[in-house]
Amino acid sequence: MTPLVEKGLNAITIGTNLSTGLTYPSDMNRAKEMFVRLHKAGEKLLAEEISAWAKMNGWQAKDADELGALGEQIGKGEKIPISDGPWWNENILELLMQNIIMPKKNRITDDLSSHNNA
Repeated sequence: MTPLVEKGLNAITIGTNLSTGLTYPSDMNRAKEMFVRLHKAGEKLLAEEISAWAKMNGWQAKDADELGALGEQIGKGEKIPISDGPWWNENILELLMQNIIMPKKNRITDDLSSHNNA
C-alpha cells in the first residue's frame, strides 16, 4: 500500500462513524469519492490491504471488509454512483501528498525558519 492510499484511508476513517461503518450515506459517499480520486491518480486499491489496514485502525471486521471490497471495486474501474458531494476538497490528494512529503509540524518549523532568515 502506498503512503497516499494510507493517508486516504486515514482521512476516510477520521470522517466515518466507526460504530456504524459505512451505513450512513454520507460516510459511504465520502469513502466512494476518496477511492475514485485515488483510482484516478493511478493508485492500486486492493481489498485485502484496505481491509487489513482498516482492522488495525479501529474498524470492525465486517465494516473493514466492506471498505476493502468497495475500494477494490472502484480500483478495478467499476462505476459506482456517488450521491451529492463533492465530499472532499478539490485538491485533497495534493494536500495529503504534502503531508506525506513534509509533516505539518515540520512545515510550521520551516515556515518560521524562512521568516526569521528573511
